[in-house]
Amino acid sequence: MFNKVEKYSHEINESLRNHGALLVSGSEKPNIMAVSWGALGYFWAKPVFVVAVRKTHLSYKLIDESKVFTINIARRDLHDAIMKIAMSSGYDVNKFSEFNLHPVKAKNIDTYIVGDCNVHIECRLLLKSEITDGSLAPEVANDFYDGHDYHTLFFAEVLDVYES
Repeated sequence: MFNKVEKYSHEINESLRNHGALLVSGSEKPNIMAVSWGALGYFWAKPVFVVAVRKTHLSYKLIDESKVFTINIARRDLHDAIMKIAMSSGYDVNKFSEFNLHPVKAKNIDTYIVGDCNVHIECRLLLKSEITDGSLAPEVANDFYDGHDYHTLFFAEVLDVYES
């Protein structure tokens, strides 16, 4: 698995830095969330993807319940869709149909990938770590959090990485 992760690590990090990625969670009614805060690395002798999700998002609930999600590296032509997805709530709209994206069953876990994306990362939750008052450097808390709507960090083992 380490070789697969290494093969795609540059593309994954470039996508997160420049135009984002799409996280999918849920099996019966999958939800898409735009992601730009994430990291691919190694913890506990495993390849791990870390993603930040707010408790108010539907994706938080779906990941918390299912313990799995996919990260989908979007083609550059999906940049506008990613921006619109970031502004939409899965509680209000089916983002697959609303943005004309195509859910495809993931290979190894009970959720979906975005068939319109190039690279897919299947992840299984290892750790959920909540950011709390006082746990962040003051300048980070001041620059990125208005009030106390902090993210939760989900650390997930990368089970597979593949192209479609």
